[in-house]
Amino acid sequence: MPEKVIIIGAGIGGLATANLLAQKGYEVHLYEASNQAGGRAGKKIENGFTFDTGPSWYLMPQVFKDYFSLFDIDVDQALSIQRLSPAYKVFFESHTPITIRGDLDEDAQSFEHVETGAGDALRDYVAKGTEIYRLALQHFLYTDFSHPTQLLKKEIMTSAPRLFSLLTKPIHQYVSQFVQTPELQKILEYPMVFLGTSPFKAPAMYSLMSALDFNEGVFYPQRGMYSIIELLFSIGQKQGVTYHFSQEVKQIIHADFLANGVVLADGTSVAADIVISNADLHHTETNLLDESARSYSETYWDKKQSGISALLVYLGVRGSLPQLEHHNLYFVDDWKENFTSIYESKKLPTSASLYVSRTSATDPSTALNDHENLFMLVPLPTGMYPDADEQTRLATHFLEQFAQAIDQPDLTERIVSQSIFGPKDFTETFHAWEGTALGMSHVLGQSALWRTSPQSKKLKNLFYVGASTMPGIGLPMCLISAEIVYKKIVGDHSTGPLAHNKEHK
Repeated sequence: MPEKVIIIGAGIGGLATANLLAQKGYEVHLYEASNQAGGRAGKKIENGFTFDTGPSWYLMPQVFKDYFSLFDIDVDQALSIQRLSPAYKVFFESHTPITIRGDLDEDAQSFEHVETGAGDALRDYVAKGTEIYRLALQHFLYTDFSHPTQLLKKEIMTSAPRLFSLLTKPIHQYVSQFVQTPELQKILEYPMVFLGTSPFKAPAMYSLMSALDFNEGVFYPQRGMYSIIELLFSIGQKQGVTYHFSQEVKQIIHADFLANGVVLADGTSVAADIVISNADLHHTETNLLDESARSYSETYWDKKQSGISALLVYLGVRGSLPQLEHHNLYFVDDWKENFTSIYESKKLPTSASLYVSRTSATDPSTALNDHENLFMLVPLPTGMYPDADEQTRLATHFLEQFAQAIDQPDLTERIVSQSIFGPKDFTETFHAWEGTALGMSHVLGQSALWRTSPQSKKLKNLFYVGASTMPGIGLPMCLISAEIVYKKIVGDHSTGPLAHNKEHK
């Protein structure tokens, strides 16, 4: 009889882990509280507009290629992956917009136009970031650091002084060594928002994110980000994963230092040999486990920093907005103050840097004819829960701010469909710790080997997968997280992708 695995939550991490274990011969059952897969990476159809409800950037394409190759799938063909050109456009409060092409030569010229010498500086920055990314993929991202000897490799030892410097230096300080113009600094620092942290706190190691923008490019699946979830689900069906939708897990059962199964919301107990939680880690620890089985006390969580919360606004807009690209960013002048209000003073910002996706620029089918599909994300502090009226007021305020930046004064008048998802919704829908939209922040003490382990310290057959554990936030990171958990279960101690491991399967 194959070992039975129960996975809690059908986010990308849960789906990806289920596929790997089912392919290996395990009996896999996945329980999901909602009626669809995807978790934060969901999909909604509203008033003729189709929205990806969460992640909207397709970065780190090699991670996707490696994962799906394990199932003999060319993901570029299966999802019709296309490179976006331009990659994105940046609007500023008091500076002309800058368009990032995703072509290093062209983008270096754009940087040079703003600041003398910045073109060569960008090339140098990207080259260094690319090398960090290569090292990370080969040695750091696909491991949980439980075997220290894995790090005793010549390449790692040779790079150790530089890596230590990058881990201990804030990325804003590092970026300032390359460019001095605030607008260019912001372009190199903005990815920290999507890692749930501030560029004034995040380690310079994450400069590798800009290497992805400028060197690898920004991509998009032609049928939308949710097509990734659909492909993972279809693989699971072929591999024999059993899905249980609209069935919420309320408790993890344990005895003798082992997880024995789960209890569902209707009181049904389901036995298992292995349990994996893709639910919010804080929720798993504090609600699904009783105190005796918890690896992390409240004191632990009190010392940790959650990532940003967010106001998500889904919009259908009449007419066209040709001044926007698929991805658009807006940065305020008070860059540092904006991050301070989010992470330190915990105040709702009155002026905020934000992100707007115009999906209809790439896929017109996501909107009605002669309309645009917009998705706006405004970073907010965690632990604050504005009510519905306040959320509507905030949405209108930030839309008007963005309308001014893009010189479209009638933007709010042209809205024909609008819905909002805020901090309270993250808590109620995903049991999100402090209403975070992303997970645990990527400050130094919560990055790399310091991030929460994917295996319980109390129950040896209980594992955690997803954004709150190693290696961290983002769709590709969650795919990697699935491989780390799979390796833990099958006893694979390799440090690179499974696709590079000839013994897989």
